[in-house]
Amino acid sequence: MAGDYSARTHFYVVEYVKPSAGTGDVSVLNITFNRRLDAQTAERVLREELQRAVTLFPPKGDVMAYAWTETDPTPGSEEMISLPDSSNFLIYSPKTKQMQTEKQYDISRQKPAQPGKELNVDLSLELERGADGRVRILGKTNLPHGMELMLGLRGTSSKYFAQDQGAVIDGRIVSSWFSEGSKPLRSGTYEIEVSSPLPALQPQAVRAVIGQTGENLVGPIRTWMGSKMVEYKVRKSLR
Repeated sequence: MAGDYSARTHFYVVEYVKPSAGTGDVSVLNITFNRRLDAQTAERVLREELQRAVTLFPPKGDVMAYAWTETDPTPGSEEMISLPDSSNFLIYSPKTKQMQTEKQYDISRQKPAQPGKELNVDLSLELERGADGRVRILGKTNLPHGMELMLGLRGTSSKYFAQDQGAVIDGRIVSSWFSEGSKPLRSGTYEIEVSSPLPALQPQAVRAVIGQTGENLVGPIRTWMGSKMVEYKVRKSLR
């Protein structure tokens, strides 16, 4: 059992986990090694064990396979091994019977922008301090009305970090007020972070603009499993 794994007793251990509630039909395969391996060796072993697992126990849905290293027997000390192309996992699809890295799968799932609907994301953000010393994020954007966003504020010279959920209202972004407990936010440089959830979680009116997988978005974005999402950061000084 993977839970009984110890670097003192095992060279490596394989765990093949059935789908859990809320994850669809996605299974997970984990390999944990008792030593540090180069990315090429880790991927080779991962592919061999993944092929063995899906041959013996054919899955209904996709299988995501991860490689870990654990040189310290202390529980929770494992570290993920990135693959040669910087992917975090392999994914096997029973429909195509193919194995792909995270990045290969991501590229294969991406759709081209709808003709004439490319949206070059534009964001203009500022920090506003209130009379009581609290601070909020204000912004203007060309993202569609009602698009849901996650707003973060991170201190560059402190451990301060706070988040707020919001939505674009008529081209404007307004966060809740941030503070340090009951104290005003101290002056300094802060990084404002703006990100969006998976397009599938956005309102239908928003998906009609950005695309069902965010394929129309261009600019400060990230991709995951074929979907595009906003990811934007900017530093601002706060007095």
